[in-house]
Amino acid sequence: MKDPNGTSQLPLPSPFSGKAEVIKLPLRDRPSLALKNKVGKAHSKKPTSLWYAVYFPQLAELSESQQDEQLNVLAAPLENISDTVSFHPQALICEIRSSLKYFGGIEAIHNKLKGPLAEQLKQLALPEYFLYAACPTVTGSLLLARSGHNGLIYQQDNLRSALGKLSTDVLNLNKEQNRRLYNMGIRHLRDIWRLPTSDLYKRFGSDFINLLNRALNLAPEPTRNYVPPPAFSTTYDLPYEIDSLDRLLPVADEMLEQLSEFLQRRDLCTSHLLFSLKHEKRSSTVINMSLRQPSRSSEHLLMLLGTHFSNLTIPAPVIAAKIKVKKFDAFMTHSESLLSEDKSAKKQYSDNNLNQFMEQLKAKLGGHFINSIKTIAEHCPEYATQQMTYEKMEKIGKPYRVGQELKKIPISPRPLFLLEKPEQLVLRNGKLYHRKSIEIISGPERIETYWWSDADIRRDYYVALEQNGSRLWIYRERSGKKNWYLHGYFA
Repeated sequence: MKDPNGTSQLPLPSPFSGKAEVIKLPLRDRPSLALKNKVGKAHSKKPTSLWYAVYFPQLAELSESQQDEQLNVLAAPLENISDTVSFHPQALICEIRSSLKYFGGIEAIHNKLKGPLAEQLKQLALPEYFLYAACPTVTGSLLLARSGHNGLIYQQDNLRSALGKLSTDVLNLNKEQNRRLYNMGIRHLRDIWRLPTSDLYKRFGSDFINLLNRALNLAPEPTRNYVPPPAFSTTYDLPYEIDSLDRLLPVADEMLEQLSEFLQRRDLCTSHLLFSLKHEKRSSTVINMSLRQPSRSSEHLLMLLGTHFSNLTIPAPVIAAKIKVKKFDAFMTHSESLLSEDKSAKKQYSDNNLNQFMEQLKAKLGGHFINSIKTIAEHCPEYATQQMTYEKMEKIGKPYRVGQELKKIPISPRPLFLLEKPEQLVLRNGKLYHRKSIEIISGPERIETYWWSDADIRRDYYVALEQNGSRLWIYRERSGKKNWYLHGYFA
């Protein structure tokens, strides 16, 4: 007898076709459809669920996150036959008892799923086969599918005997548990049925017992149901051609109201959507609306769209409009003050106001005209800052906050404006001059860097005050002729 740890899994069948294979089991006497109680009233027995499991052995080589990603794609076809689709390791399971009569039996359901699942596997570059089974319990159907029998068990009374024929390999136990079962002479699940529960609990723990109880419908089975990703797209066909974008705003307002209602029902926002204008015999004009901060306000979106319209020239009259959301975001609300504030006090600054202002600037001027200053871990002042365009800030994917790009602020003062090329100062009678005479206020701050290259930088920086009131950032070279230079202006 071979050691199960030294052997591979059960050989997988080749991609199947045709009718589903069904395990032939002896059926016991079916219970009567109604039971009489002492009073003589009849109670119809509630039919048990029937769970259809689809098992994908080819997902075993993927990580857990990759498996979840692939299963989310593969779950879409199952949603067409059941509204209860749950996720399990390498498998999808759905309830089909209520769908049998509608689709015309289990074979019709399988044939309806076989083509779409094979197509999805092909698009994911995975082998185009899967194993399947159905029985009254979620765990039982998963064990049957792992065995490769493609079986069908309708009645719960037959569940114990059908599962008992399966090898213990379908339990997916760890190496130590497999070794213990092997040493105990257990090769099939029916061998486990004969053992006392207390001894099994001591040797294998509660998870093992719960697994078997769930398979036999002796314990509840929690499921993680499939929730399809949100999608929104709406089109409005105009009754006549419109050549003025201002006349299109009421139509856009109605469409954005639909979007706002859709987002509110799902507690979502959007930070990227497309507004398309369709023309007769011409390609559509697409307005790419990306937001710094996710929003679901129809008024805010309409304001941005109106700003885009003000700079847009259409090549032909518009015959239809379309909105499509490219990115959904979780809704994050803003806390308001509980107590009323003094109306005479100045209105507090809000990041939200700045974000809306920046979005209007982008819609009006274009993203390539808007830049942000970002600091870099660099000692040399010429290279310590970098300009970042609006499009690059959007790719980072973080909402804008004041000072977010200026996290690494040096302890010593730095001017907001640096000269592209430092300007040499005049030293006359021991006094520095720019346009007017200069008086040093504070310093020095010594900066020495790039000593490993030919461009050795050795400077002493000072904060100075010019006679006309300007605050300057100046430095003196510590090598060469030791000249003085103006490098920047303070605000």
